[in-house]
Amino acid sequence: MNYKKLEEPMIPLKDSGEKDDDDEAFNKVFEMIYEDIPLFQRPAVRLFALLGLKLDFLDRLQTISAHHIYHRSLCEWITIFLQNKSRAISLEKKTQLTLELLDSIGFDRSSTAVKTIMASSSMGNMQYHIEPCEWAEIFIQDEFNYNPMLYSGVCNFPFESDLTNSWFQLPPNTDVEESENDPNPCRVNIMNFVTTKSNALKGLRSKLDGFLSQSDGATVLYHGTDHRSARNILSRGICLTAGRLKRDFSCGTGFYLTKNLDEAVNWALSTTKKPAILVFQVNRKHLDSAKRLDLNNDEGRWREIVTSFRSGTGTANTRKSVSAYDLIEGPQAAMSYDEASRELVWKRKPSSYQMCLISDDLAETFKKSLHSIFFLET
Repeated sequence: MNYKKLEEPMIPLKDSGEKDDDDEAFNKVFEMIYEDIPLFQRPAVRLFALLGLKLDFLDRLQTISAHHIYHRSLCEWITIFLQNKSRAISLEKKTQLTLELLDSIGFDRSSTAVKTIMASSSMGNMQYHIEPCEWAEIFIQDEFNYNPMLYSGVCNFPFESDLTNSWFQLPPNTDVEESENDPNPCRVNIMNFVTTKSNALKGLRSKLDGFLSQSDGATVLYHGTDHRSARNILSRGICLTAGRLKRDFSCGTGFYLTKNLDEAVNWALSTTKKPAILVFQVNRKHLDSAKRLDLNNDEGRWREIVTSFRSGTGTANTRKSVSAYDLIEGPQAAMSYDEASRELVWKRKPSSYQMCLISDDLAETFKKSLHSIFFLET
């Protein structure tokens, strides 16, 4: 918004000689405009416009003492307030992402941000895999990470920004941390892939076609994420405790992969403006020797675990019951609302598959199996 323009009349001025009954109302219009100039020049107002939040969203921050307010970042406070507002809404009203729901948790329904959230949720087949209110949290966190007006460190790609649509490997002196067990993380193949959302999947397939070694002893798995997370995995390995809360087979401590490139791409494109795709080529003997909890043909156990982690209740007991395993595999869950019981229910999504790593040892093995990374610019 150009604030200087607000200082000029936004309605054509009348000739000074004209007089009519509307003069008083006419003058009040300009008084309101001039009174609002300081408001729209405030950084907080510009921030809310970027995030699509209502102007009174952070009023509660004024009640928090200065001693405590700096314990969290602004992004964290906004996320907490969104979660609090969500908890105050009945379960029935927050089972589907709507303009009314976003309005009720603090968003301006006419904002560009709301349009972005709605569009992201309808991409691919992710809509019923992520809870409606979580879409808002994902959007806010991604804006703080990648909106150049909120974070000055945004760049097109983490490495070799001028090199696009061709493979490269990082030189040994690149500022990527080395671990004791993996002294050469730069061997991973990297591509800065410029594409469009509609052509991303087809383009990725063409880039991988013939590039992955056709080995009978290897399994290819994919992980969709964002630029920053992909760089961290390349640099430091897979951090299981960096997982999201209330996922199908974990609650904050899991790393998910899929055999389906479509699923990884859909997840990345719908959850961040800076998507990245990690490609793992894992030796099957490592998977065969791992302690696996296979839920593909055990619907009862699948439902028990998914319901526990997704609801956030009884997760300690569930986590303990699966702690003996290295990984869990089974169908993805899709959310629906049971009107009879007035509860969320989780159903197995047909023809879907996911693998969740839950042991540090297997996560280290997968780190060494990282074959390539696509950093996308769409």
